[in-house]
This record gives sequence, C-alpha cells and structure tokens, in this order.
Amino acid sequence: MTKDRLAILVFGATGRQGGSVVRALLRAHWPVRALVRDAAAAKAIALRDAGADLIEASFADVGAVRAAMTDVHGVFSVLPGTLAEAEEVAAGIMIANLAAESGVAHFVYSSGASAGEAPTGVARFDAKPRIEAHVLNLPLTATIVRPMIFMEMLVTPVFGLGQGRYTFFLRPEQAMQLIAVEDIGKFVAAVFADRTRFAGKTLKLAGDSVTGRELEAIFTQAAGRPIAYARFSDAVLAANPDLGHLAASLDNGPLADHVDLDLMRRINPEILSFRSWLAGSGRQAFEAALSGRSA
Repeated sequence: MTKDRLAILVFGATGRQGGSVVRALLRAHWPVRALVRDAAAAKAIALRDAGADLIEASFADVGAVRAAMTDVHGVFSVLPGTLAEAEEVAAGIMIANLAAESGVAHFVYSSGASAGEAPTGVARFDAKPRIEAHVLNLPLTATIVRPMIFMEMLVTPVFGLGQGRYTFFLRPEQAMQLIAVEDIGKFVAAVFADRTRFAGKTLKLAGDSVTGRELEAIFTQAAGRPIAYARFSDAVLAANPDLGHLAASLDNGPLADHVDLDLMRRINPEILSFRSWLAGSGRQAFEAALSGRSA
C-alpha cells in the first residue's frame, strides 16, 4: 500500500506532536517525509530508522520547505511553543501558503483547544486563531485539529506531586478533557485516511474527562500513597498568564466545551483514558514527578 501512496510531510517531527504523527502515519503505511532541523540528532535518526525520509530545513529555508512539498499528498503543520507570537504566525502562514501553491491535496494544521477569538495576551494561544483564519481562507483542502489539554502536562514536577500533593487550575468538582499526545497521531492518521469526511472541518480532540477530585483519586491510587488535590489560589492564577488563561478557559471559554468522547472513540478506537495512559506510557513521567524530577 505504501508504494501506491504519495508521502505526507510532517513538520515538528522531532517534537511530541510531530513525532506522534510520524509514528502513526508509518503504522498506517503512509510514506513520511519528516522535516527536521538537524538530521544528525538522536530523535531524527530514530525517525529515519523507523522508516521516515528526513528533510533537513528550518523555517527560514523557504526554498527547502517548498521543495519538500513536491509530490506529497498531505502536510501536517505544528509549530514549536517557544516561538514568539509574530514568528509563529509568520511560520504558520508561510507553511500554509506553500502548501496551497504546491497543490497539496490535504493540509492538517494542529492548533489548540484553548485558542479562542478573544486575545489573551499569551503568545502561544493568540497566534493559533490567526493561523487558522488564514488557512481557512486559502484555496486548500484543510482540516484543523485542536487537541485538548495534554495528559503529559499534568505529570510535570511543578504541580507538586513530589510533595504528596497536587495543585492545578481545575476546580475540585469541575471537569476538563484531556488527550494523550500519542493519540493525536492516531487521530491525524485517521483524518488523512478520510479526506472527504474531514475536509474543511475543525476537530477538537480528547480522550478522557476528569475532575479535580478524580485526579486526586487517580494519583493516589497510582502513587500508592495519598495525593491531596487543591486548586491554585486566585492570586497565583492572576500572577501566571498561562495558568490564568487556562483556568478562565475552563470556567467560561474554549476549554469549557466538551468533546463527544463516543465520536472520538469511533475515529480512534485505541483512545487512551487518563488511567490507562498513566499506567502505561505515562508511568515514567509520573514516577519522575513523584520524585521531583523532570522525565
């Protein structure tokens, strides 16, 4: 089947989302071109060994990016969270424009579920709706995916697991939806496999729904010792733009929307719950957080 298909070009291939997409596409027998900054880096070599063709280029290498889109079926675009807002918008627009110019059959842009129409003052949130709007105005068959909160985000040491507690921006009885990064790749592979169904769609992605109290129970069971849950104080949320925006988005914003999990399972039957992720691929990061280390 691979020989009969044109390739899919994946941006951010050595990052979490891009790497997940590369693995899922290879598993689904798509030829993959992985755009990397350094083809000699360990993560890039791992992609090559898995079967991806490496394309070494940066966003500044417009000619190289254009060449990488020659004779591809699709493009998956995700941008680093470290870019300034103007840089992210410029890179996102450049990639989409080149895809339209190159006649790419299907363009998939990974935005974020916390992105909304109202500016937040947080660059990594505000850049995404600007790129989305540009993509949807191009003569291009496109799908936008908006992953909900990453499960990986929850098991970082900053939230206090190493001290036998867990402090987060979620109210104790409030529900939020989560997605394992590895599931993002599976969803994107399903999107590329059914261009007609997903053309022009904006799709929020989630795998589970949990409350603050449920996090307390899940972490306590997984740790084998009590992990008390509490919400950050209003003063802490006001002082931290990222956390404050996420809390506000859950209260009355984009993250307050709840994805139909039954629909998610129909698209991706292998979807992971937070419990199953924590017991499997998330276990190492969880244990590192319990010891106060980064995974």
